[in-house]
Amino acid sequence: MITKSSVQTSEPGTLSRHTFTSRCLADILPAVVVVLILWLPFGFALTGLLEEWGILGLFVNNGVFFFTGTTSPLAAHALRPLTIFPQAVAYWLDGNSFDYWHVLLMIALVIKGSAVSYLLRNLTGSMKLGMIASVLVIIYPADTMQLSFRAIHINWALSLALLGSALFLFALNLQRKLHAGLVSALGATLFSAACFMYEASLLLACIPALVIYSKVGMKRALQQMLHKVTNHGIWLLGVGVYLAYVIHTAPLVKSYQSSLAGKDLVSTLTTNFPKLFSVGLMRSSLGGWFDAARITALEFVNYGYLITSSLLLTLLITLLAKRYAQPVGPARFADLSMNARLALSGLALLLLGYAPFLLSGAHLVINQRTFLFATPGAVLLWLAAINTGLSLSRPLTNACIGFLFVTGISFQLYQFHHYVEISKKQMGILKDIANHFDGQLNNRTMLILDYGNQLNHTWMFIADGLNGSLSYLYGKPVSNIQVCHMPSGEWQQTDAVQRKGRCIQGDNGWTFEYPTSVSGPGFPTTTQPKSLTIAKSDIVTVEIGRQTQADSVTDASNSTKPVMPANVLPDRYQSIVDVMNEKTHFIRFKDMVVNDDYRWSFGKWWSMELPTQGSGWRETSWDVNYFHHQPSAWKSEKQSSLIFRFAPKEGRQYVLEGRFSLLLNNAIMNSMAISINGSPVTLSWGEMGNFKAMIDQGVLRHGPNVIEFSSLTDDNYFGLSAILEGIHISRQH
Repeated sequence: MITKSSVQTSEPGTLSRHTFTSRCLADILPAVVVVLILWLPFGFALTGLLEEWGILGLFVNNGVFFFTGTTSPLAAHALRPLTIFPQAVAYWLDGNSFDYWHVLLMIALVIKGSAVSYLLRNLTGSMKLGMIASVLVIIYPADTMQLSFRAIHINWALSLALLGSALFLFALNLQRKLHAGLVSALGATLFSAACFMYEASLLLACIPALVIYSKVGMKRALQQMLHKVTNHGIWLLGVGVYLAYVIHTAPLVKSYQSSLAGKDLVSTLTTNFPKLFSVGLMRSSLGGWFDAARITALEFVNYGYLITSSLLLTLLITLLAKRYAQPVGPARFADLSMNARLALSGLALLLLGYAPFLLSGAHLVINQRTFLFATPGAVLLWLAAINTGLSLSRPLTNACIGFLFVTGISFQLYQFHHYVEISKKQMGILKDIANHFDGQLNNRTMLILDYGNQLNHTWMFIADGLNGSLSYLYGKPVSNIQVCHMPSGEWQQTDAVQRKGRCIQGDNGWTFEYPTSVSGPGFPTTTQPKSLTIAKSDIVTVEIGRQTQADSVTDASNSTKPVMPANVLPDRYQSIVDVMNEKTHFIRFKDMVVNDDYRWSFGKWWSMELPTQGSGWRETSWDVNYFHHQPSAWKSEKQSSLIFRFAPKEGRQYVLEGRFSLLLNNAIMNSMAISINGSPVTLSWGEMGNFKAMIDQGVLRHGPNVIEFSSLTDDNYFGLSAILEGIHISRQH
């Protein structure tokens, strides 16, 4: 029977230097290895994707700044004044590449894993469980934005919160009061910095209390807190400093946070509260692993790297556990009461980590950044199950751990691949613009004619992203940009219901027509602003997308010394070429292969949709369920198109199949016509919006193909027509 005294860990002050070093090594090394496993296939190919470009544009226009106060260029984020700090440090270290963004993100993940390892080792008395937790918190498959620079400040905030918590718990075991006070202050400072970087950190202030409770129970936890009341007061002081700052600053600015919450905070929380469990808890506990298992089975062409790296990681943990195991107290595998408390604490921490996003309905239908702070709690929940399982069946539990390692690593590798692919698409566009634009506007409007139909998605240089990326590339402010998708003439400018305007070329200039007036149920009729007319003499026209993305990458890889376009910053342009030349090593994904079977569904895995190449569609929306999440998009124009790559086989007949989950009325259904590369196909309608059409031989081409959807729209329903779930072009059997 395990007694209370038998579970006390050795005081840090009594540890030998060798023991202390070995434990630190066990906490840090697995995190380092798993981060290297994730980066090794891709190198530093990832670039900025979304807000990063806007931030870089601000640095170009205003100089680098490290804090977002009320008078800074990012005053809307004044309630998180350190939110820009990691990006600013990376830019300050090297303003011509994203190399230090990579370094800082890698360090943040190592800190996160190491801190969690210490917390779990301190709690369970098991070095092995601590190392397992270290790996799981990095590879956990609930969130899909951990490996994106868009979340670099969020990753750092979470890492600082966990590191601060670990240091504070370390301080509670120090014998000398002065040392304990100083380390407590350091931990509280780091946690406060996490809050100043990302306010969702605030709810994680309970981590030390939950760890103590999980370890010794409620009664003894309260006794320990009273005994160390000074240290806990220091910890709470760190929290209070941030709260005082918010109280002082909030009235001074119109903050980003206030715009999310809206006017009726209570109503918003009441409406969204069930999502805390149906979305937050379900995705964090099981849903992410369900997706990870399916990604492992469906997305990889080869598994050698995945299996080898998982085995090496498992072997490392086993060797470290045996080599550096020290008498820190018996591992409490059979302590069911502690495991129950651990599970309860994990559940509480999980819900607290997700709770801040209940303020925004938009955040509840995505999983980008919204599950990062729920992940530590989810890891505690799983560790409680693993700890219990080790007392019942070690072989079965170890097999479960291996499954988690393989699927978790595969999920993160696929996520990395997803963002690298978007990076390469973006770099191809920037290279194309640079080759057709000399950087000289002279107070004129830049008109981009996008024949590739790629500048039409949140992830593809919408608004500030294009201004910021071009300002970064040319090293000076580049703004006043208009984008037209060709040859349809769709204007990138959208109205309140995400409908786009028209670009019309005249003899003397261009006219940009805003979307026509529409109405909808419970929605007032929109107004059509006066058209914008710009003379040709006031326009610098840049045509892009004539060359396919694949050809662009091939040209980049064949050129060791690319011709430097005029007026770009050479080092920054070279970094674009380097990203396009970067190859993925050791692993291959099925979406990298172009063949004669094509599926498009506006998104395969929740919140990891690829940008739609085409025109006439709203952005992807997700029907979020417990496990299977359905993507779709509204057809928002009379003429809508999708561009896709295909490799038809000679002499084969192909069939097009698809499904509209909603057609607004029979008139729209009857008017629906589809053509491929300009050749009409005959539609055959089935039940539930399913359709099918035979494709004549010779219609499909090697390389880019265009499928066009033509139909009426309903001006009494937001100018929309139908919701497309997806299409599938396959061989006729």
